[in-house]
Amino acid sequence: MTIKSILVSLDGTEASHATLEAALTVAAKLSVSLDVLHVRPDSLTEAPAMGDSMSGSMVEKFAHGHAGLAEERARAARAIFAEICAKHGVPVVENGAATQGRLAARFVEKVGKKHSVFPRLARVHDLVIVGHPSNPKDLLHSLTIDALFESGRPTLVVPHRPPASFARTIAIAWNGSPECARALGGATNLFPFAERVVILTAESHHTPVSVVEDLVGYLERHGIKPQHRIIGHMGSKHLGGKRLLAAAAEEKADLLVMGAHRHRRWSLHRWREVYLGRATREVLEMAEIPVLMGH
Repeated sequence: MTIKSILVSLDGTEASHATLEAALTVAAKLSVSLDVLHVRPDSLTEAPAMGDSMSGSMVEKFAHGHAGLAEERARAARAIFAEICAKHGVPVVENGAATQGRLAARFVEKVGKKHSVFPRLARVHDLVIVGHPSNPKDLLHSLTIDALFESGRPTLVVPHRPPASFARTIAIAWNGSPECARALGGATNLFPFAERVVILTAESHHTPVSVVEDLVGYLERHGIKPQHRIIGHMGSKHLGGKRLLAAAAEEKADLLVMGAHRHRRWSLHRWREVYLGRATREVLEMAEIPVLMGH
């Protein structure tokens, strides 16, 4: 898939600086347009439902205060957008302006619930860029998880500090799964910029080494001569994120490409409980380099 448009979320907090910086780096490398989305919550829908314990005036006061906070966040988001675009000399365009084939950034503001608006707009972009979850103890309720599992698009998760380099050495965590293949599809646009590509595989009952041969052939058809390294013999176990990140660091990778996995199970407390795969969870919690993930 050729990447022509990128979506990044900007919430107006300090943590979003690094995410936008990284998004502009990627957009500049690919010479594509970047849509910077800020979702302003609707103060009326966010207000608690009225009941015996809350009067209409209390609800109105809550909504008014919430609207003030939303306006403050929106101003901060616009200020961050203008500051960073000016810093990097990135042209700013208005909604509807044509940007095909050139670097440009556009500020998009929507009103609604961010966990609904963000995935919906992400589905009509080629690549989604998000920061690490702000609360590692509540991964399942973050925009990062929305992007990974609800957008249907490859998602680049960037660290809180802008990386010194990007996509010079690309590490591919490969087990032949559909999730890995979707991440790989998002990375094909970045391979031409890489000085080195290395495949990281953990041999196990689930992943025979033979799956690497298929990937090597695919990459060679794209003009890439990858290196290959077996980073573990797992038997019946699955590779953890800590070992994967350690191997990427040993290879001095500045981009990791991998599948994102989640599982569903029945629970006594919830009709259906969702939890992340071990490697996915550990990488989201600990990665210090950008990670391109697919699901």
